[in-house]
Amino acid sequence: MERLGEIRAADADREAVADALRAHCSAGRLDVPELEERLSAALTARTIADLDRLVADLPGGRPLAPASVVPSATPVRPGLPGLRAFHQRHLLDVSLGRAFEQAVTHIVPAMVRVGYDVVAQSEPHMLAFECREHPAWVPFACIFLFPVGLVALAFRETQRIVVTFEEVGAERTRVTVRGTARRPVRKAFARLGQTPR
Repeated sequence: MERLGEIRAADADREAVADALRAHCSAGRLDVPELEERLSAALTARTIADLDRLVADLPGGRPLAPASVVPSATPVRPGLPGLRAFHQRHLLDVSLGRAFEQAVTHIVPAMVRVGYDVVAQSEPHMLAFECREHPAWVPFACIFLFPVGLVALAFRETQRIVVTFEEVGAERTRVTVRGTARRPVRKAFARLGQTPR
């Protein structure tokens, strides 16, 4: 009888692990180079045991693949205002190289304008952005605890967004965006699948 670890992995198994790795990176458990390395291994894994090894040191273990993956025509919504975690998936009718090229041309400058830095780029598979900003409570501390409250200006939080590109056909690319951002940034990413190519 075949052991579980020797069972061949399906595309859905690989994608479930890739999603989990992206979530762990946006939570700060993996840094960007580790994410790149593990994503590459996940997307080329042959067996369930290969996938298990990639998440063995992370909470939650290997996620189960969904029973079936049905592409949705429902538009991605940016959600409520404020700083929030988000996860979006877009299917674009362009090649992997073209999707990455468009991201570098259009997304990177827009992200830099709103205060994000490109902290990693692995052509044509990944872009990672980070932004350091004051938590929402800092202005209140500065005003209501003045002058001692000015010390709060030293506090900053890092917001991270990871964008990955996966070829799903000759002229189709899946773009997955995961991280924490304010609504305008989430809204800009939500338009990815709606913009003319």
